[in-house]
Amino acid sequence: MISYTGEECIVCKKEFADGDDIVACPQCGTPYHRECYKKKNECVNYALHETGGSWMADAVKTKKSVLSGIRKVCPECSFINPEDADQCRNCGTELAGRECRTIDLSDQKVVKIELDADADYFGMNPMEVMDEGSGITIGEMGDYAASNKLYYMLSFRRLKKSAVKFSVNFLAFFFPEAFCAGRKMFAACTVLMLVLFGLQIPSMIDAIVQMETMGYAGIRMYANLINFAKEHAFSEDTIKLTYSLGIALRAAFSLFANELYFRHTLSKLKKLRKSVPDYLRYRNVIKTSGGISVVGIVCSFLIQFLLMVLFLLVVVIMAQ
Repeated sequence: MISYTGEECIVCKKEFADGDDIVACPQCGTPYHRECYKKKNECVNYALHETGGSWMADAVKTKKSVLSGIRKVCPECSFINPEDADQCRNCGTELAGRECRTIDLSDQKVVKIELDADADYFGMNPMEVMDEGSGITIGEMGDYAASNKLYYMLSFRRLKKSAVKFSVNFLAFFFPEAFCAGRKMFAACTVLMLVLFGLQIPSMIDAIVQMETMGYAGIRMYANLINFAKEHAFSEDTIKLTYSLGIALRAAFSLFANELYFRHTLSKLKKLRKSVPDYLRYRNVIKTSGGISVVGIVCSFLIQFLLMVLFLLVVVIMAQ
């Protein structure tokens, strides 16, 4: 009879105590409080199910790591396999008889990431878990990001491991709407576009007022427009305030854009896992579901232009 006392339930994160009502996954052996398992209605230790591994207690893990600390790195997908593995547990590549890079994990040695520009995942372990609840890996997130994969894999790892959840993204500062649309965060794009456009209205009305100093007031077709703008002009303090708020919003968004994309990627991958249960097909679907949407970027600029044209058209009609 296995004793789970002192081990942790991966759902509620509480240690098992003597007398707890515990059930174990029939496939991988992961233990749960019965109520936690009922709440999820499935085993959420997806990483073990994907690799075909089995749950083991921390004490057993420690003992095993001491006895066998050498790991064999698959030359095709960089998955870390046991030293005696004949096939890669992730991609199925034959390892027997091939020269494979090894990593020594014994004696609590620190394993450094060796970036390799020619490797699919730049030398990082693609099976490194980024979300314990779902088992989403850094390899899956990198495949979803697709473009600029190295930048986002390193950024995601830092966001996962660090308590600091912000980093500078200059593209998100200068083109926040295009960044969101390009990364298929369409809801965030819509909110940012409307808020930033609203903050620009006082400045746009002021720009119409300034047409008077350029001699447009003498032209009949512009006279009514300029007079209407002067009647509805905002104060100088309001114009400065809205301009400053726009800059502050862009700056704040640039600091948390990577965190937002990190959460967006996790959310999308969790939904894909449920809709595509076959793992190999799921990994292929990831690559086509993520990446950059060029159409989204073009549409974001087009919609911003149309919003400005619509605003000017409304002002012209009201000025008649």
